[in-house]
Amino acid sequence: MNATHAIAASKDNFIVWQYKTPKYSTVIGASRNRIRKYHIDDAPSGAVEVIQDLDQNIEIAVNTFASNDPICCLASSNKTLLIARESGLVQYYALPHVALYNRHKLAIRPHKMAINCNSTRLSVIDVAGVLTVIEIADGGSKQNGTRQSTTMENDKLERKDVWAMCWAADNPQLLAIMEKTRMYIFKGNNPEEPIASSGYLCGFQDLEVRALLLDEVMEAPDKPGGDKLVKLEVKSLRDTRQLLEKVGVKEAAQFIEDNPHPRLWRLLAEAALRDMNLSMAESAFIRSNNYAGIAFVKKLRNIGSVSIRKAYIATYFKRFDEAEKLFFEADRR
Repeated sequence: MNATHAIAASKDNFIVWQYKTPKYSTVIGASRNRIRKYHIDDAPSGAVEVIQDLDQNIEIAVNTFASNDPICCLASSNKTLLIARESGLVQYYALPHVALYNRHKLAIRPHKMAINCNSTRLSVIDVAGVLTVIEIADGGSKQNGTRQSTTMENDKLERKDVWAMCWAADNPQLLAIMEKTRMYIFKGNNPEEPIASSGYLCGFQDLEVRALLLDEVMEAPDKPGGDKLVKLEVKSLRDTRQLLEKVGVKEAAQFIEDNPHPRLWRLLAEAALRDMNLSMAESAFIRSNNYAGIAFVKKLRNIGSVSIRKAYIATYFKRFDEAEKLFFEADRR
């Protein structure tokens, strides 16, 4: 699944269901909620889908014969669908019209695939548990509108004994993988220190990996607890917390400049608020595109009383008892 489509496949056919209609489609009156079926040996151009959008009564026959090179796995981002076949051939389709743009040949038989958030890198786990990361920049070797059959080149990232992987939803360079009972997080091709975990990867966003301890859930499936869903932080997030606690906002700001991410800028902004450093807080809120935070700092600047400022900051952090006490004390003065 991606943000708008759900895709499923058998050995010979695959279906694409657009379960969420974009706003622009509603405006132009296009109906895209039908389930479309394709055969893996066909080469759709997207023209048929456009015609069907204009005339809902047109039905196109779809082949159902057994393919000599069956489907073995697939992966999708918001604009790209990749389908792998047992021979190692990977077919590249552009969404939403499911137009076949390219074919790539792998030297392995894929078992699982995943695409990063901007559709430029593909991670593949083969049947032997070997992970390979591949560059797939926008249609690969598509040239002059023609389809090319090419061999993908990997970028030298290869790991053994991998059984799960998950790309970050907000950073195309971050990849989390499970290697036996250890989790590795890669930034590009560089791994961080492993984290002991046997959780099944659920999601990766805001520098946090969510993992489910499924083995523990299955021990008592009738009473699943929230503690079975764990959050594991990447190294840059852990380091930023330590710098803010032990050193200060200025040193942490330099570290975040070298490792920019909206989550880190939000942490810096909150720490600066606690220190009443409004200039630093405003700068960090701007870097994290947090308009509400910028407006809050502007409001604080217009308050002359330090006690009232502290009360508003306590309210921002939901420390309401402390805020109430500060407001009462300021009122007495």
